Amino acid sequence: MPHSSSTFTLLTDPAEAEARFARLVEREPDALSVVASVTRSLVTDPGRFLDPRWWVGSAPSGEAVAAFMHTPPHPLHIALATCDEARDLAVLLADADDDLPGVGGDREPAEAFTAEWVARTGAAATVAMEQGRYDLPARPRLPFEVGGRFRLATEEDAALLDEWHQQFLDAIEGAGRAAPLLTQHLADGRVGLWEDAGRPVSMAYASAAAGGLTRVSGVWTPPELRGHGYASAVVAALSSARMDAGEACLLYTDLANPTSNAIYSALGYRRVGDSIRITFER
Repeated sequence: MPHSSSTFTLLTDPAEAEARFARLVEREPDALSVVASVTRSLVTDPGRFLDPRWWVGSAPSGEAVAAFMHTPPHPLHIALATCDEARDLAVLLADADDDLPGVGGDREPAEAFTAEWVARTGAAATVAMEQGRYDLPARPRLPFEVGGRFRLATEEDAALLDEWHQQFLDAIEGAGRAAPLLTQHLADGRVGLWEDAGRPVSMAYASAAAGGLTRVSGVWTPPELRGHGYASAVVAALSSARMDAGEACLLYTDLANPTSNAIYSALGYRRVGDSIRITFER
């Protein structure tokens, strides 16, 4: 017997998924940030992920109330769902003998999905990462002076951005997956660089806004350039630029990294939720 009254529809076309989630994104931009930005990227670059899938959970009225996304090789992403809806999707996929590498999203529905999945498949579940979700209620403040200046990246920076973005992805996920190109972010003026002594020393980029909200990500300073406040400076400046453009800012950070959490808190970001990523192994 289902735990919830929602029904689930599988979608495989990114444009269809974007349209189906549009009202939900407007209503819950914080929760739908990842789904909105990834789905938009797949509309413009369909080859970015192989066999992406979305599930929309609908209330008896037909209104979309839950959102799930799977972009292999990533885990299933639970963007918005009750624990009962998460359990019901786990039942649906387990009964279909789906082969999921894991699940991620807000802690409670992700843990509910995991409990049901493990019970039905016998898989072993391991917590791979716990993240804090931070919003920015007021303009960021840089609490100390940092040498250099902020600028938006240009096409001339593309090779460096590709190199740094790959280093960023390797650091958070491990080597083995090619980092997506930042071509569209660059064209849209959404990649920021901090320069010191005439050379770039740190980067960050902002997702395309959805529901008036952008997600700051890809914060990277090469190891040999750390300890000067460059990451703080580029995040503060890019966040200010996006707020000047009328967007609210959101970011995620690894809770196991006290440095990044301290940096964002000092800038004025506040922790508003927790996210978790769990891997499965049969």
